[in-house]
Amino acid sequence: MATPADLAPAEEYRARWTELTRQWAEQPGCSLGTLGPAGTSSHLTAVSLAERYGLRLALLPSFDAVLSELVSRKVEFALVPSAYQGLTRFHWHGGLRLRAFFAQATPEYGIAARADDEPGPPPGTGPVSVAAMWEVRRIYAEVAPAGLGDRPVRWVDAGSTQDAAAILARGGADLAVTNAPGVRAHRLRWVATRPGAEVVWTLFGHADA
Repeated sequence: MATPADLAPAEEYRARWTELTRQWAEQPGCSLGTLGPAGTSSHLTAVSLAERYGLRLALLPSFDAVLSELVSRKVEFALVPSAYQGLTRFHWHGGLRLRAFFAQATPEYGIAARADDEPGPPPGTGPVSVAAMWEVRRIYAEVAPAGLGDRPVRWVDAGSTQDAAAILARGGADLAVTNAPGVRAHRLRWVATRPGAEVVWTLFGHADA
């Protein structure tokens, strides 16, 4: 394969995809690890690849686990969004190689509440607890409606959008920053929403493969 210095960006993109999809075609059932559980934006993107290229999905509880499974060769490839704060650990790992990348939009995101709560934001003026992944916390300030945006926030750490929705559903927070599948799966209701974001997705494999 030509080096990046030899190729224009569009040509490099095509060359990487050609090399990777050829390998997937020659080795059916390659394993692809990404963040679960079902319904995360990573899972939905991985499903589209799995269905098209005949991959086996491994949904893992964190990107730390994805990295560990890839390095230990329990999975052959990893799908990681560019928005993940720890992506540099994949880039700089000496045993891994960036195999390909592409852009794809996430589902709708926003602030959710339990369906049986009163309509609108939680009443009061005091602190509000919000379950969210670190990477999507900024969405809260972006879309919080009047009467909510000025209230102090107590963050409840979540491992994924689905984990945030589950925390909210079982009463572990007042609100959650999650995606549309999380709202549906846990029978929540939207307080405020924003369209999904177009994210660059990265695909890593072993450097010697």
